Formats: sequence, structure tokens, C-alpha cells
Amino acid sequence: MPNQDFAAIQAKYLMQCWSAQRDYAPLPVKATSGCWIHTSDGRKIFDLRSAHECINLGFSHPKVLDAMRRQMESVVYVSDDFATEPTAMLAQTLARLAPGGPDKKVFFSQSGASAVEAAIRVARLYMYNKVVKGGAQVDAPMQYPYPYKIISRYRSWHGSSAGAASVSGDPRRWFHEPLTVPGVVFAPEANPYRPLFGTGPDATQANLNYLDYIIEQEGGSNKVAAMILEPVVGSNGIIVPPAGYLKGVRELCDKWGILLIADETMTGMGRTGRMFAIEHFDVVPDIVVMGKALGVYCPLAATIFSEEVSRSFDDNIFGHGQSFSGHALGCAAALASIQVLLEDGVLENCCAMGEYLGTRLHALRDTHPSVGEVRGLGLFWTLELVRDRETREPLRRVTEKYSETIVKQLADYLLREKQIYVPTDKFGVWVVPPLIVTREEIDFIVAGIDDALKLADNWVAKAN
Repeated sequence: MPNQDFAAIQAKYLMQCWSAQRDYAPLPVKATSGCWIHTSDGRKIFDLRSAHECINLGFSHPKVLDAMRRQMESVVYVSDDFATEPTAMLAQTLARLAPGGPDKKVFFSQSGASAVEAAIRVARLYMYNKVVKGGAQVDAPMQYPYPYKIISRYRSWHGSSAGAASVSGDPRRWFHEPLTVPGVVFAPEANPYRPLFGTGPDATQANLNYLDYIIEQEGGSNKVAAMILEPVVGSNGIIVPPAGYLKGVRELCDKWGILLIADETMTGMGRTGRMFAIEHFDVVPDIVVMGKALGVYCPLAATIFSEEVSRSFDDNIFGHGQSFSGHALGCAAALASIQVLLEDGVLENCCAMGEYLGTRLHALRDTHPSVGEVRGLGLFWTLELVRDRETREPLRRVTEKYSETIVKQLADYLLREKQIYVPTDKFGVWVVPPLIVTREEIDFIVAGIDDALKLADNWVAKAN
């Protein structure tokens, strides 16, 4: 007989991520369906973060579950000394779907962080093969055997493993310090709402000029191996880059002969209305990282290498590996999910519902003084909350990510009173529903947020 007090057991024995453990009190879940979580005590909760942004197709999609059942009856997992049909077909599918030529190669892992680790290691090994073994020339005397530095951006999150956290600008990186992986340099992000270089096209070019300066001062092609970025910043604010920025980054990478890594862990699999967010900007990266929604109901991630990068390992060892790489069950789920995205109108729904959601959220800004900006793409949205619209002083600063602020109180209120689940540690209101969301469900979400924002408005009125 199932243990009816499993939530208490989980609270006692499970370590909850990024949290103090004393007050851990998970809600007992009886079932999930579509966009909804059904608890054992009868609550029906809308999951407005799509289960850590993993469940783009919603819970229990029948076509994906059917594909998983069929695969479980044949092969679940074998090592890569053997081939399985779903592993092979998913590698081919991703190689052809990702921007660039069709003959890319793919490495499979189980999380976005692991996929980022693979991207970093391969970028450095590629430079080693190119410079040390291939005798390629760099633009300055070579004091170190090969380029190794990775340039990232302050407003970024790439995962919690050692290398991935080290290239993350997010405050969660601070938990790793001072033992972060060396060779990482941070540049400013391109945030039109909080610009560091003025506004308009001149500001974008000034940002790129500063990035060019950073690359040169860090050694240029002598020292720098790659730049990693999220095409649309995720956890740190859902920041859509200004026009021309990503193309400018690509041009700088080409100028200095360094690789461009696009981390699509959160934005891939249709989240922004296209399979990959970087497609909106007509830029082809050298390495693409996928995770989260790729395997839907199975832990699965992928690192996709361009033809040039992958050819570097034709006769040189690919010095990376992981147990369960290419897991057949996960690959079968991913193949089914891609088919649903491309053939069942999910991407079209994402674009249509994203436009509707954006319109509804922008209307909230007109009535709530605590909302500084509404921004997003596809079904990837946030409301940035501010104390003052003129100064744009945030209601949660970077150093307050885990502090008890009005932003956390608003998220707690939405769950407790409105049956809407959003994360409590973001810098605004996280609005990231499954891609199958309906207009009626969006109306339900917006009504709940509308009511919750009164808490922030009252806080702002008292504080000012």
C-alpha cells in the first residue's frame, strides 16, 4: 500500500536544491496533466514554470508516453559501442535541425550543466588540436600551449556543475567561490532596459566595442577559446537582446578566431516560438547546448558541434564521456517530442499564445506602478518589478536572490491564494507556461498575477 505521508518523508530525507532545509515542505502530488499539478489534498495548481522549464509539451503527453512505452519493451540503454535506433535518429535530427550545415555531430548527456561542461571542454580541446597539433598561428606570442579562456556574461546561468557554474554570472556561482574553474572572464550583457552604454544602436555598438576590448585584453586568439551566451537570457531576467547584438558577437568571434557557444538549455525546443532561440537573430553558432525540455519526461541533454569543430576529432581523441550518454529511452522521448512540436501545431500555438500573453501582460503594466518592464519572446516572459519607474530601482537586487523580499512574497501568494506556481528566487514574476497553454488558461494566469501585483504596489507606495 502506498505511503500516504510521502511528502513528509521527502521533506525529511531529500535535500532541496538552492534552499535552507529546515522549512522544506513539498506539496504531495497525486497526478499531473496538461499544464496542471493535482495534489493529494485536492488542489489544482497551474505550473507557470513548466516544471523547471522542462515540460514544454505539458505533463503526460500521450504521444510521448506511447513512444516511451514502446522503447521500454526493446532497448532502454546500451553503451555507445552499440547503436540504437532512437539514439542514432535523434543525433541525426538535431544535427540537421540546428543552425548550420547538416553534418554536425552530437554528444548526449543528462542535464544542461553536463552539456555545457562538454561544450567548454571541447572548445578547449578544439583549440589544442588546432594550435598545438595543427600548428595554427595566433595573433600574439604563445605563452600558454593553447587558448583556454571562456568569456561569459554577468547576467547568465549555465548550470551547477563546476565548469558550468564557473561560467555563470548568476549569484549561484558565489557558492562555488573561491574554487571556481580558472580561465573565465565576464562581460556585460546587452539589456535594453538597463543599458550600460546608453540607448539605441550606438549603445549596442558600444557594448560590442567593449567586448572586443575585453577579448583583446585577455589575449585575443592567443588566450581566448570561446564565448558562451544564452541567446535570450533565462533565469537572470528573460532579456531579449537588442537588434544587431548577436550578429555583432558572431562577427567578433570570427574576427578573433574563437568559438561561439549558444546555450539553448532553457530557450530550445520551441520555447520562443522557434526550435532554437538563436534562429530569431539569423546567427549560426559553433556549438549549441540543449537540455531541459529535450527529453521531456527523461533527463536528456545534447551538445551539438559544428562540422568544423567535430572534424577536429576525426583523428584526435574526444576526451569526454558520461554514463548513460545516448540513453535510448530518453532519445525516444525526445524524438517524439520533436515530432509533436513540428507536426502538431505546438510552435504555432506558442507564437499565437505568446502574442496574446504579451498583450495581456503589457496591459498589467498600465495599471500596476510596481511593474517596470514587461518583456519576452514566444512563451518566455517576465515582469520586472521596480520600486521606482524613473530610477528603475529593482525590488530584488542581485545580492538579494535568496532574501525574503516582496518578490518572494508575491510568488508565495500566487501559490497559496491563486493556485499558480512560479519560482520564488527570480528577479521578477516568471511567466513561462507550457507551450500547449490555451487562451482560457492565460486569462486565469493573468487574473491571478493582476491580483498578486497589488501586494507589490502597496509595498512600493509605503516605501516611497
